[in-house]
Amino acid sequence: MDIEKLTKMQIVMLTLLVSFVTSIATGIVTVTLMDQAPPAMTQTLNRVVERTVERVVTDDSNQGASVVTKETTVVVKEEDLITDSINKNSKSVVRIYGALEDESKGALLGLGVIVSHDGIIATDPSVIQNSLTYIVETASGDTFSSDVVETEESEPATFLSVNVPEGDEIIFPSVELAKHTSFKLGQTILSLTGEERTDVAIGIVSGLIEEDVVIPNEDLPAEGEESTTEEVQPETIKVLSLIKTSIDEKEVIAGSPLIDIFGEVVGISTGNGVGKTALFTPVVSMRSAITQITTKEDVALETAEE
Repeated sequence: MDIEKLTKMQIVMLTLLVSFVTSIATGIVTVTLMDQAPPAMTQTLNRVVERTVERVVTDDSNQGASVVTKETTVVVKEEDLITDSINKNSKSVVRIYGALEDESKGALLGLGVIVSHDGIIATDPSVIQNSLTYIVETASGDTFSSDVVETEESEPATFLSVNVPEGDEIIFPSVELAKHTSFKLGQTILSLTGEERTDVAIGIVSGLIEEDVVIPNEDLPAEGEESTTEEVQPETIKVLSLIKTSIDEKEVIAGSPLIDIFGEVVGISTGNGVGKTALFTPVVSMRSAITQITTKEDVALETAEE
């Protein structure tokens, strides 16, 4: 067939055929490349978030002002949420060093996060060794001595209290701890880590590890007593104990915080992993201990002032 002898209609049909075949080929190549891309590359998606916008308008009849609520839909990029989460929490991450005899900092032991404005730091128990005093370095480069706060041995985290020099009033930037216990497999998370500077490791929640917890029943007879009623078995519930992620365990340091894309700290690195993936202890299991510690600190401060 001589292409020069084609009619106008035949040329148009040939053009449409070539365009159709090209589009199919492009789609196949794109899908193939997406399947072969690393998980982190496929996480940059646009998310739609509904926000309430309030606008104050003047009411001519009453010569006053009234608030008009207008519902708007704002498109927020996941990339922007991640950078905002990093900026929100980076100032609250500290590095924990061992204290030498001259009270200078020794070797890096791990990281921690400031959980209260008066300088209470949460970290993984593996970071704390036999020493009772540690040197804490903040994101701004300031160093403070700190002491271990005594808690129950069963606590999933260890806490340090910063020793503020006498006469100084310092308000430390604290993180916002997540209150929820539900996590979705595949949701984007990130960890702030780094031995000398802030590094970011991004991944997804790849698994949730639970353990059975026995709740004692008040109807059970005390030890040595005979039951006068039908025997009641104690209740067993499943509690989230560890968050498994797709982050390589070599990329994080013990005590590194795990953060969701909305800026809430959801876990702290255990320094151990399953295979090559990093594990994090959920902060929900630490909230009661943090509340008790901060309450004790407030009572001690009030007593000292009196």
